[in-house]
Amino acid sequence: MLSKNPFHSLVLVLFIFSVKTSWSQKTATGFGEFTQQEMALKECAFDKEAEAVVLLEKAESNYDDHYNLVTEHRIRIKVLKEKGIGRGDIHISYYSDENYEYIGKIEAAVFNYDAGQKPVWNKLDRKSVYNKKLNKYYSEISFALPNIQVGSIFEYKYESVMKSYGGLREWVFQKDIPVLLSSFNLIILPNAEFTYSIYKNSFIPITVKPDSQNGSVLFEMHDLPGLRDEKYMSAANDYLQRVKFQFSGFKRVENNGYATSVSSTTTYTDTWPKLAKELLDGRDFGAQLTRPLPDAMMGQLLLENTGDAYARMKHIHDYVRTHFTWNGMSSKFASDGLKGTLEKKTGTNGEINIILINFLKAAGLEADPLLVSERAHGSVDTTYPYLDQFSKVVAYVTIGDKKYILDGTDRQTPSFMVPFNLLNTTGFVVNKKKPALVQIQNAAKKNLNLITLTGTVQPSGSIELNATVDNYDYGKMEKKARYVQDKKEYEKDFFAPYAIQTIDSFSVSGAASDSLPLRHTAVFKYTPEKTGDYVLLNCNMFSGFDANPFISDWRFSDIDFGCNYTCSINGTFTLPENLTPDALPKNIKLVIPDHSMTIIRQVHQNGNELQVGIQIDFTKTLYSADEYPDVQDFYKQMLIILNEPILLKAKS
Repeated sequence: MLSKNPFHSLVLVLFIFSVKTSWSQKTATGFGEFTQQEMALKECAFDKEAEAVVLLEKAESNYDDHYNLVTEHRIRIKVLKEKGIGRGDIHISYYSDENYEYIGKIEAAVFNYDAGQKPVWNKLDRKSVYNKKLNKYYSEISFALPNIQVGSIFEYKYESVMKSYGGLREWVFQKDIPVLLSSFNLIILPNAEFTYSIYKNSFIPITVKPDSQNGSVLFEMHDLPGLRDEKYMSAANDYLQRVKFQFSGFKRVENNGYATSVSSTTTYTDTWPKLAKELLDGRDFGAQLTRPLPDAMMGQLLLENTGDAYARMKHIHDYVRTHFTWNGMSSKFASDGLKGTLEKKTGTNGEINIILINFLKAAGLEADPLLVSERAHGSVDTTYPYLDQFSKVVAYVTIGDKKYILDGTDRQTPSFMVPFNLLNTTGFVVNKKKPALVQIQNAAKKNLNLITLTGTVQPSGSIELNATVDNYDYGKMEKKARYVQDKKEYEKDFFAPYAIQTIDSFSVSGAASDSLPLRHTAVFKYTPEKTGDYVLLNCNMFSGFDANPFISDWRFSDIDFGCNYTCSINGTFTLPENLTPDALPKNIKLVIPDHSMTIIRQVHQNGNELQVGIQIDFTKTLYSADEYPDVQDFYKQMLIILNEPILLKAKS
């Protein structure tokens, strides 16, 4: 079983504080005024490998006379290593659709020492600030700070103004580089009720300081290590220390001249059923699920759709994922309706998947919208219906007792499989009568790889080899996407780890079929390593286990493989008259303590023929950070077993 998740969630309504909080204040100098300690800093004491360090990040969110959300940001960073110089290129994205958000009051200061060790300050030239549109919804302010070098301290600040106080975003304390002080002060709109959730590691303290007199609450954290990208990390955001906000209600206050009273309370979406109703009643979501579809298109689909329920579903899914093109923009809605997408056959993933759901419903299938968050986007907090934690909408189809998850923008995943980037996530079925949170898994399908090697060892020690590599299910999907994108580069990468002399033939089949494996057939010659009089025959070919991804001494995030894994290597090698094994590697079985990872190796000799069998099985997809030492040790020992050669020596 997984160990307890190191992150916890607290949901509290502001103005009702029953929890005692601690408070400590670190003084921050004025903008552009750097301390002697900051100037002298050479490395981060608790993260010595860091290329840069955030000395200070502070923000305060307030409101103006028009109840706009006004947030002042201030960030101070010191560059510690050459790699950190790029931190001086600043990019600030903002929601610009319908002028919802505006960025202004930008200032920046840079501190350096000159050749004579005299302090030098530079300021940002306003002419070097650029504003460009990224897409329909977002724009970006960018600027490059002058004269950034190792040892530089730079600071910048800006103001964000949003049309609605409801635009309040989560505050993230932690970065990919260490942070010495991160502070966020929220001044609350009068009569507003908020919920907030704190996500943090149990061993890192947080200060929460409510001030009921001023209607504010301050959140602060100190000395946070940088969160680096770790192999098989689901989403960095899941492990960043942060606090998330959402409206829960708004009180209307009346004064009759004698006393003030609450006349009514507007309650915002605070339960999952309410979220489902709000979405299905919305113009950009539910209303688009009942739009009439083009008669010609529906007529063609239904005419060709005479099979059982699964056949109808597959036919419609295949039609949408091959005829419609995703424009690269993620959305949960069809904000511009469906007409343009239906005509141009291109649109956001929200528009395309809402069209897919419409087609499925028209064919008599039980299909609902499913809000999802891909693993790279972050996990879903099921304690509160935060809509923003979902990245897009897909189709959720029920046929008998089976459930199918279909993405009309995913051209690689067949109808009977769950898209890989949704495995081990939580989705929300948007249905007024039966709204539900569902855990998305696909235990029946795995990353399955079968490798067959048949080789003839030449008297010189070189090997003529026939190889067949079959990749099934999720093993196929990952490789098929790369193969379809660039076949020549794919072939190059396929042979890259090995000392190939000549490639006589190479072919790939099964890419066009959902049911067949991706089969690689290769005939080639390669030269094994030699040491002294020995030829080192290694059977670890095409497994993908070329290097250990788990080499760090510790790990911050959980390990998420997505799906179960099996790899089988079977090799048969015919030896020449002049070479014989010095000693066969021992038959061995290695198992992780919880028995979820196993490798078995068997080696036999029958006359001049060697037979090698290796089987690797992973039967668990998620490992907590606490289990990292076991996984790390298994991988280390597994690679030793995989790469242990059979020593061939000349017969005496």
